[in-house]
Amino acid sequence: MKLSIITPSYNQGKFIRDTFDSILNQNIDFELEYILVDAVSKDETSKIVEEFSPKFKASGIDFIYICEKDNGQSDAINKGFHLATGNIITYLNSDDFYEPNSLQAVIEYFDNNPKIKWAYGGWNLVKKNSTIFRTLSPQKYDKDALLNYCNIGQPSCFFRRELLDEVGMLDENLHLAMDYDLWLRFASKYDAGIIGKIISNMRYYAEAKSSAKTMDQLLEALRIGKKYTKLFSFRRFAQYFFYLRGLIVVLLRISKIQRNISH
Repeated sequence: MKLSIITPSYNQGKFIRDTFDSILNQNIDFELEYILVDAVSKDETSKIVEEFSPKFKASGIDFIYICEKDNGQSDAINKGFHLATGNIITYLNSDDFYEPNSLQAVIEYFDNNPKIKWAYGGWNLVKKNSTIFRTLSPQKYDKDALLNYCNIGQPSCFFRRELLDEVGMLDENLHLAMDYDLWLRFASKYDAGIIGKIISNMRYYAEAKSSAKTMDQLLEALRIGKKYTKLFSFRRFAQYFFYLRGLIVVLLRISKIQRNISH
C-alpha cells in the first residue's frame, strides 16, 4: 500500500522544518510519497527544501517539489491530488506536523479494514511553540454531529484514492472550510472509520488563517452544512446553534485580548 501526503505552503519557513521532520520521524514499511506545493515563497522555504530533499531520498520517500503560483490553498492541494499516486491520500498543512510513528497505524488500519473508504484519528491542538493545549481523541464516528459542525481534525483524516475520484476534489471557491465540504461529500456516500491513535498536531496561533479569520470560517462552514439539511429541521436548528456558539466564543476571546492590551 502507498500513502501520498500533500503539503500546500507559502512563506512557512518558520514552521516547515517541523513538518518535514515529522514525516522523516516515521518508522514505516510501506511506500510514502510526499508532495510539496509551494506558491513561490519569499522566505527561507526553498533553502530548507534543498536541505531536506536528500534526507527524504535517503529515507526512501518519493519527494516531489512544485514551486509555482496558485489560486489559493485549495488549488495548491488539488495540484497535489492530481499528481498523487498513492492508494491512501491526505494533506498536511505546512504549519502542522505528525506524531512520531503515527502513519504506520494509519496504513495498518486501512489494510485491516478494506471496506472503509475514509478514516480519521485523534489530534493535538498546539500553540505556536508546539506546546499542546488540548487533545481530541474521537471514539466513534457520528454523522449527525459532523452535520452540526466540523469535528474532524484535518491532518488526521485519510481517504482512499477511489473515494476522492468518486466525490471530486476540493472546491477551489472555498478558502476556509474546504476540508469540511470534502468530509460532508465523503459522509454522503460512506461512514468514516476511527483510527484509535493521536496522529497529528494542529498549530493554532494568531497569524494562522483559521485563527485570524475564524468568524468567516464559521460562516463558510454553516453555508456548506446547510446544503445537507432541510430548512425546517432539528439538524438545521443545531447548525445555527453551533454557529452562534462559535461566534460567542470568538467574541469573548477578542474581548479578553482587548482587556489584556488595555491593562
